Amino acid sequence: MSERLKILPLLILVAMLAFSVRLVEVVSGVRDLSGSAHAAAEKARSTDDASMPSQQKLAMADDAKENDNSAEGQSKPELEEETDHADIDVDNSKWRDASDSDGGVSAVKMQMFTDMAERRKELDKREQALVTREALLQAAEQEIDRKYQEMDALRTQIEKLLEEQSEEEKARIASLVKIYEGMKPKEAARIFDTLDLDILVNVMSLMSERKLSPILASMNPERARTVTIMLAEQKTLPELPGN
Repeated sequence: MSERLKILPLLILVAMLAFSVRLVEVVSGVRDLSGSAHAAAEKARSTDDASMPSQQKLAMADDAKENDNSAEGQSKPELEEETDHADIDVDNSKWRDASDSDGGVSAVKMQMFTDMAERRKELDKREQALVTREALLQAAEQEIDRKYQEMDALRTQIEKLLEEQSEEEKARIASLVKIYEGMKPKEAARIFDTLDLDILVNVMSLMSERKLSPILASMNPERARTVTIMLAEQKTLPELPGN
């Protein structure tokens, strides 16, 4: 009994070895069959290609080329579409306002706008001051023009008064001149000492020097000196502008 138990494992081991050898032989046979079948198929395909007409080969080649072109055409629009989307994304990221993602830039912009507003107010104030100043200058210029016109009118009036002398007044002075020239020097000198200086100067300025000299010699020395000075100034009075 014990000897049978010792032989049993050996039998099992031998059986397993035999089974393994058989399995290897089966696998080798299957490989040989598959290799033979593949070779036969390749040989048949080469035979068919050799026997196929040239026009059929060209048609098959064209079909294969069209398939490749269609595949390439389908892939190209997809590639262009992806490229367009990428460009749109790049443009969007390029033109995106920095204030959308950065609050500090918004603060800088707000400060810039505030500074610009303050600057505008200052410029408006300066402009208003310039307008006011210009208005004052215009008013002053108008006032100066008005004063000048008034002075010009007054000068014209004075000139007219100086020039206006009636013929009757001239005739009366001329008559007095004749009267005093016909009087004795002492009598004329006594009257001249009491006449108004303006009238006396007008009369004496029209008398001849020969008739006037003895009258001045007979007059009061102080009165004669005053009249002489007035006559001299009358002779040297400057002419009015415009004459």
